[in-house]
Amino acid sequence: MKELVKIDCYIEEYKNQSNCLSARLRDKKTNKKIILSGKNVNKEHLLKFLSQAKINQDIMPTIYERNGTDKIVVRGYIVSVKEESIEVCIDVESGGYLFE
Repeated sequence: MKELVKIDCYIEEYKNQSNCLSARLRDKKTNKKIILSGKNVNKEHLLKFLSQAKINQDIMPTIYERNGTDKIVVRGYIVSVKEESIEVCIDVESGGYLFE
């Protein structure tokens, strides 16, 4: 059985290849990009979820700051750790992501 981990994250906004504003998760501790994997991963759902932070920024004003108190928690098991990223599979009981 894989060990369930909990990773505290913040949202990083950046310009994608089409020069449009996009968002991704970064680990607060290591600043590595979080890559979600598994059958339960839905990119559209994740982007809608992350957009809620912008809409509700008055409730969680530090969600875009690495050292802020607001965070998104990712739960799953680690598939791989690379120099720039951590891949987390969320296909486990209690796996996924949420604002905390």
